Amino acid sequence: MKTWIAAALVAAAAVAVYWGALASGFVGDDFMILHRLRAGGSVLRFFRGEFFDYYRPLGFVAHAADWRLAGADAVQFHATNLLLHVLAAWLVLLIGSALAPRTLAGPLAAMLFALHASNHEAVVWISARFDLLATVFSLLAVYLLVRSHGAARDQDGDGGQPGAAILAATAFLAALLSKEAAVGLPIAAAGYAVFGRHASARATVKRLLPWIAALAFYSAVRHLAGGISTIGGAGKLPKLVTFAAILAALVALADDRWIGLRRRLAAHGGVVLACATGAIAALAVLAAAAHGTGLAADKLAVAGFAAFNLISPVLDVFDLPFYLDPGTTAYWAGGAAALIAAALLVALVWRRALQDDRVWFLASFLLAALLPISALTEGTRYLYLPSAALALIVALLVTELPRPARTVTAGALAILMAVSAWQISRKVRDWQWAGRLTGGGARMVDAALAPSCGQGHVVFLTEPVALRSVYTHFLYETFELPRGCMPAQFDVLARLVRIDSAVEAHWQTPRDIVIVAPEYQGNLSLSADLRNFGPPIRSTAPLTLDTPLGRLRAERDGAAERLTLSLAPGLDPRQVLFYYYSQGAMRPLQ
Repeated sequence: MKTWIAAALVAAAAVAVYWGALASGFVGDDFMILHRLRAGGSVLRFFRGEFFDYYRPLGFVAHAADWRLAGADAVQFHATNLLLHVLAAWLVLLIGSALAPRTLAGPLAAMLFALHASNHEAVVWISARFDLLATVFSLLAVYLLVRSHGAARDQDGDGGQPGAAILAATAFLAALLSKEAAVGLPIAAAGYAVFGRHASARATVKRLLPWIAALAFYSAVRHLAGGISTIGGAGKLPKLVTFAAILAALVALADDRWIGLRRRLAAHGGVVLACATGAIAALAVLAAAAHGTGLAADKLAVAGFAAFNLISPVLDVFDLPFYLDPGTTAYWAGGAAALIAAALLVALVWRRALQDDRVWFLASFLLAALLPISALTEGTRYLYLPSAALALIVALLVTELPRPARTVTAGALAILMAVSAWQISRKVRDWQWAGRLTGGGARMVDAALAPSCGQGHVVFLTEPVALRSVYTHFLYETFELPRGCMPAQFDVLARLVRIDSAVEAHWQTPRDIVIVAPEYQGNLSLSADLRNFGPPIRSTAPLTLDTPLGRLRAERDGAAERLTLSLAPGLDPRQVLFYYYSQGAMRPLQ
């Protein structure tokens, strides 16, 4: 298949399933980005400051371009996100075609990536522009590495193009300036030198130097211009050590020393599988002993998050995903089961995958994409780059199967992509609903505050958070959208988390508000300071909190959860606008 035909088909598929995203509006953290864009000034300002301990200037430059073109028009922002998704899919196509030019690996990988179900968050959520942009530049860096894959190897390990590593490292720097999640990419560069080019240790280090220089430059700019720690704080030290250890191991495997490792792995596949299963079991035992808390449980949860969302074409299987429910058996057991299933899948292709130099490289690429998110489970946008690496591995293995097995597997993948496309269309509708909910709520509050600006106290007695597994929360900046101004104060008393349910609210006395969830489903979260919310209420025992709004009492009443807010003595209810969420809409307290 000609490359341009494949590119057109991939783009058509991506645009078809995501077209509805153009009508999704703004949600969640989008409003913080809009607030920063409203400030005006040169785009250079994005290089001179941080954003909540993040340094992502190129992402903000891309947002500023949309703002310059269309102002607060969500369609423009969504169109750019969709364009970036198409560009990322095209780069996957080019990478796959470079690695396997005489097969359909490139088109298949691009289609798998373009229609990957869990990527909906990265594509539809405007705030995920950082992930999209970082992935596009990361894939560009990888393509610049592999574009001469069929060329003769030389001692430099770059197919005779000394400038390739410098160009790729420049793209890597752009990825870092888009989002720090690209930081692991030198692992893929080292993997390609060692496995793809059979380079010597000296040549591998030489090829890595531009990448390390780019990383050092980024770290210095991040610290000097953004005022952020060069390594992201002490909490990032374990990842930094792991990153350095993996690079050192790859260099140690250079000079084709990895070939000997490959022979041993091929000869002892059963032992490797047994050791992997034993390690997973040991982690599970540690997690069980700690009652689902601690490092072992957390790492199993991350594994469960990554494995489920990278492999499953079906979304929203759980009201509360097991990897987001710490302290439960499912939290760590789901991850253990996912790791065992992944180990069995690897065992099925073990011998064939071991013999393919390209699979070794793509495995290093997948590792590079997963390492920065090895402690994150909150959003599937984190898996956008890993899904590209996985799509390439799957496509490479499938297109080179013997004909009967290839036909059956291709049919299974076609079904998987069809299910994924259907799931994406469902999630796009959920994002549209979230946009309508957020925009409608902001306009309702703004209408009550008008004509004043910068005045008024707004309280959400219940706020929707992550309903339908999309972003539905409100921020102080959310109310800026209708007229460009916000209330003086915005507080949230309780969050309704993930599960959409009915809520009733009314005045019991002139100073007491009662909020009732008639069929309580364990999804109300409270906060003493109205900022930091704890886990949802699970206990049936009464709970009392003193908040800035007054004393809050929570108690179970049969199947219902009842919250009673007794207003603080200094709070005048006539000066406060109270709202609550129930069954799809924000409502004023009557």
